[in-house]
Amino acid sequence: MSNIWETLKNEKRLTRHYYGDLVRFLFMLAAIIMLVTLPFLIGKLPVPLYASILAILAIGVLAGITNPLQKWISILNGAISFAALFVFEYYAVNSLTTSGAGNLYFITNQLLALVFLFALYYSIKTIRAMYLKDNP
Repeated sequence: MSNIWETLKNEKRLTRHYYGDLVRFLFMLAAIIMLVTLPFLIGKLPVPLYASILAILAIGVLAGITNPLQKWISILNGAISFAALFVFEYYAVNSLTTSGAGNLYFITNQLLALVFLFALYYSIKTIRAMYLKDNP
């Protein structure tokens, strides 16, 4: 019985500041937004169709492998969130200056930038907690 209690205490300590489940949700939300809007925005994308589909698949896979036991996955989540936030905000601002705020391309890019901003925030909180746990 005490062994079960110790296991539960260790698991609680491990996941106390773990936000990977929220990052996973945000990544899946972004992948869904990208997948749903892809047919409508195919002519405006700065990359080939296969690159967009591979990006959607990669975000989905990364969401699926996110876990509290491996730091490298949390670091990768942070890096992907950082890069995606930069790319989507760049194209949102670019679209706003050329076409205005009322088009689907701007709205989609701005929404994705916002989703990845939250994913970045929670990824960094998770990474920080993992490193503080190792080096108090």
